[in-house]
Amino acid sequence: METIVKTAITDWIMIIITAIYVIATICIFWANCRSANATREQIVESKRQYEDRKRLEILPHIQFEKTNDTANYELRVKLDSDDILTEAYNTQLCIKNIGNGTAKDITCEQLWDNNSEGKNKVEFPIQALIAGEKQTIKVRFFYNARKPGDRCIEIILHYKDLLENTYTQRVQFNVVCENSARLNSVVFSTSSPVFESK
Repeated sequence: METIVKTAITDWIMIIITAIYVIATICIFWANCRSANATREQIVESKRQYEDRKRLEILPHIQFEKTNDTANYELRVKLDSDDILTEAYNTQLCIKNIGNGTAKDITCEQLWDNNSEGKNKVEFPIQALIAGEKQTIKVRFFYNARKPGDRCIEIILHYKDLLENTYTQRVQFNVVCENSARLNSVVFSTSSPVFESK
């Protein structure tokens, strides 16, 4: 009888030890899963930071400046969306890539008066600018002189870097009419490039 009791106690002790071992194994498994997930998230974040750093190293940045240089290219901009355009105003702009990388596949859209009259695709005369390159363009503003008042127009540039990242950059032109319907001056501002997608 004593051996049966000792055997039964030994069996229960083995069952308890096995249960503790199973519970400890499950806890270790869950801890390893959480650790693996945290490591995976760190790797994803490190990869994203590396790609952002690489992207910034070759980021193009297009800048516009007024100039009196001879123009190599011409950009035609309609200030009024109607078909009756009676006048043209010309200005020379130097377009320069002050970024570290090439801007390629440059396209643009035109917005009238902060999108109140819609968007219009415009052919941009320069397809690419390498870092440090500058080109002079003549911007011809066509407008209806019978419509008095200042005008605001925005050119939205879309371009890619060498890693095929897409950027958007806005150039806002405020065209001033003083004392008549004829245009007298153009004031413009350029935004920084905005990363759109890869």
